[in-house]
Amino acid sequence: MSIYLIRHGQTNGNRDRILQTPDTPLSNLGHQQAKQLAQAFQDISVENIICSDYIRTQQTAAPLHAIQQSSFSLQPLLRERSFGDLRGKAYADIDADIFDESYAPPNGETQHQFIERVNLVWKFVLETYKNMQGSLVVMTHGLVLRELIKQHLIVDDAMSPLSDFQNTCITQVNGTDKKTILRFCDARHLNKESTAGGAV
Repeated sequence: MSIYLIRHGQTNGNRDRILQTPDTPLSNLGHQQAKQLAQAFQDISVENIICSDYIRTQQTAAPLHAIQQSSFSLQPLLRERSFGDLRGKAYADIDADIFDESYAPPNGETQHQFIERVNLVWKFVLETYKNMQGSLVVMTHGLVLRELIKQHLIVDDAMSPLSDFQNTCITQVNGTDKKTILRFCDARHLNKESTAGGAV
């Protein structure tokens, strides 16, 4: 048994380097990636899927849920960091370093607020997993995954750097100690044409 942390498939916002809104859907390529992701889990028993309630994560999880027929629920704590009024704007049009720890996006989450929410996410994940007999899939977003790993998990130095989060990449966490990463940002289920995508 394992906990699988997965990023959503590609969107046009990823492709065009735009801060996305909650209702940003998958691109055609993203839908293809979601199908490839589902196929990668054909031989893995998934008991439960918890998913961010944003459209792009729900669409990514749908083919996997169809194959697995597992329990499925939406969890708002798994949403991407909110950049408030900046959502919908291109990175190139924002005159600020939005990832600076001291930056507070207008009507959005500060880094401190975001980390506090990520800590609540991990508590929820562990509580969900506690009484399960099979594996748990957590479908979420790039910045959430980065902070989950940074704050709560153990990454071997030989693994890829944290900046290398591709769409639909899979991070497998040891289900026994719930800390050790067994596979980090694994996107081998994708072909070379379907690995592009931005951070948020």
